[in-house]
Formats: sequence, C-alpha cells, structure tokens
Amino acid sequence: MAFAHVPLEDAQLGPVAAKFVGEGAPAKMRKMAAAGLAPLPPRDMLVALYQLWVANDEGSDAAGKTVEGLPDAVLNGALTDKLLPPGVLDLLGRKFARNEKVLALVVRHPKVDDETLIGISRVCPETICDILADNETRWLATPGIVSGLYQNRHCRMSVIHRMIELGERQGVELGLPAMEEIRLALAESGPVDESRDQAFKALHTTEKVAEAEAAALDLLGAADVDDELELPELDDDDAEIYEGPLPGEEDGAEAEAEAKPEIREQDKQPPSKESRMHQISKMRPLEKIRTALLGDKYDRSLLVRDSNKTVAMATIRSPKIRDSEAVAYAANRSLPHEVITYISNRREWIKLYTVKLNLVMNPKTPLARSMSLLAFLNRNDIQKVARSKGIPSALATAAKRKMQARR
Repeated sequence: MAFAHVPLEDAQLGPVAAKFVGEGAPAKMRKMAAAGLAPLPPRDMLVALYQLWVANDEGSDAAGKTVEGLPDAVLNGALTDKLLPPGVLDLLGRKFARNEKVLALVVRHPKVDDETLIGISRVCPETICDILADNETRWLATPGIVSGLYQNRHCRMSVIHRMIELGERQGVELGLPAMEEIRLALAESGPVDESRDQAFKALHTTEKVAEAEAAALDLLGAADVDDELELPELDDDDAEIYEGPLPGEEDGAEAEAEAKPEIREQDKQPPSKESRMHQISKMRPLEKIRTALLGDKYDRSLLVRDSNKTVAMATIRSPKIRDSEAVAYAANRSLPHEVITYISNRREWIKLYTVKLNLVMNPKTPLARSMSLLAFLNRNDIQKVARSKGIPSALATAAKRKMQARR
C-alpha cells in the first residue's frame, strides 16, 4: 500500500504558495510555478510544485521534472520546515531515491508517513538502511519497514539479524516470508557478526540485479500520482535451475531416470572458493534463508536442496518461486520429504499438470497424495506410472488397474 496523495488544503499550502497554485490562481502563475520560475522561498516553492504534481493534469509532468532539478539549497531549506506536509516528503522520496543526502533528511523528518518509510526501505542505499534500522521505536510500530529492508540487498545482514532478534524479543510480528523458519534459524546462526557482511553483499551484487534495480528506481521516479508502485522482482531471468551435485556430494551420483540434469558450463569446472555455489554453502542458515528471497532461481535450486531442512523449507516458501521451479522441484528425488509434501499441497502449483505428473513419479510424495493425483493423469502417463520401478508398488498397481478399467 503506497502513500495516498491528495491535494493540499489552503492552510497547508500557506498564503504565499496559494497565490500561485491555490484555487482560482491564474493559469499564467501556475505555469510559472510549474517551471520553477515563481519568486517563492524554498518551502513555498516545494509545496507549490507538489500541489501542481498531485493535480495529475497537464502541468503535473512539468512540476515533477522541476522537483527533480531543484538545487540543494532549495531542498535543504524546505526540509528544515518541521511542518512540511507528508505528501511532499513522499514525493521527495520518489524523486530522490538515489540521493542519500535528501533521503536522510526525508526519513528523519517528524512528518514523514509510515508508508513513505516502507517504500523507501525497499530501495534505499546502505546509509539510509542504517538510519531506518536505528529508529527502533518507528519500525517496531511499523514492521513493514523491516520487511522492506529485508528485501533490500543494500541492507547489511548484521543489521537484519539485529532487527529480527529485537522484534522477536519485543513480540512484534514482522511478517517476513518463512517467518517460522527464520525463528528456527536464529538459534542456529550464532551471534551477530559484522565481519560476514561484505561476503553477503558481494554475493548479491551482480550486474543483472543492478540493472533491474536501476530500472525499478527509474519507474519509481517517473510514477504519476495514481500509478501503482509495486516494484518488479529483482531477479535474473537468465538464471538456470541447477540439478548437478552439491559441494560434498559424490560426483558420480546416479542420475534420475526421468530427467537428466542440464549442467551449466561454469558448474563443470572444479569447485573453487570464489564460486557462487561454495559461497552459498558457507553461509549461516539465516543468511541462506534471506538469499532464498534476494537471489535468483539458480540460488534457490541450491538452497531448496540444503542439508538443513529449515533452509530448504524456507526456500520452497519463498514468494519468488516460479511455476517453472515448482515443476522442476516436484520431479527432484533428492529433496527432503517435507519439501515435496509442501509442493503437493500448494493449490496454485498442483493445478499444473506437469507438477501432478512429476509428483506421482516422485517416490518421496506421500502415497495417499500420489494416489489422489493419479486420477488426473492421461492414459499415456498412467501407463508410464504403471511401468515405473522407482515408485511404491502400491502406486504402480493402482495405475495398472486404472489402465485395465479404461480398456
């Protein structure tokens, strides 16, 4: 939910700004204000531009562009006004999402709205993340700020660790994805360790993510008053699902009969400390769980197979899991029973025919669930199930009976 922008009342505008943009102001004066040419002091200049932008008419674009080009002296002067309307602060948060000096003044302003802080927390740079995290009173009352920072790759892992611990001690429901697994991981991840921050940051600083982030910030800055501000997922569409051996597994492990894994070229190279796979394998559980949300589907394909079931379950619960991943995971016999059971109970995934088929062919699927899904398979696939030697005999027998019944 984004901040709800509405036109300012005359009392909020002030008498000086109202002469240029208030009700009944001449079109010529409104045009002057939109271009930043009106002889107004900083506070009135910014408020007047906001009033024109929020009107969402022919002068809105010009006013928005003028705000973007305001000099520091005007911005700093306006932001010293402790009564600056919340809508103006939200506009500045949108237009100056890359400007740390302006954002610092916005997030510290006494009139800044909770929704503005939530929006900023999702995309702000590291210094602003730290400022938001330091304001414990605010984020404990508004857990959405924690959620935004958790999804922001610029927020240090040690900061997130401290916030989650404090939230738990205070009994605040933070509403993070896989919160049950996060609580379990807290006990396994040891004390906060700032020395680990750089490695975590490096893992999530990729060219693809940086490009997607820049595009999201551009969308945010160009958004009109009525535009939805749902930011796109910062994911790498070119990433692949990895099904080869993990560190510590035997390279000669038998491949599954139904699906031969497709190995990326770089994964054929001998493992090295610099490899992404090995960086992930050395993470603490809490770091891995956050990576399941920040990373791409290659990362998730590693984490869903993690030896720590808490990590694996947090990964399969990630809101970033796509249908193509669910299809692949449903066929993966190396996943924990709990993960396969979870997939078999997700309604939106079980609607996919390939997921049904893969689950029936996976011996880790609960037998009762496989039996119920068998009824939805076509004749050719039932025949495949009947001939399979890698599933429970009771399931194969049930498939044979169905074949006989359909003759």
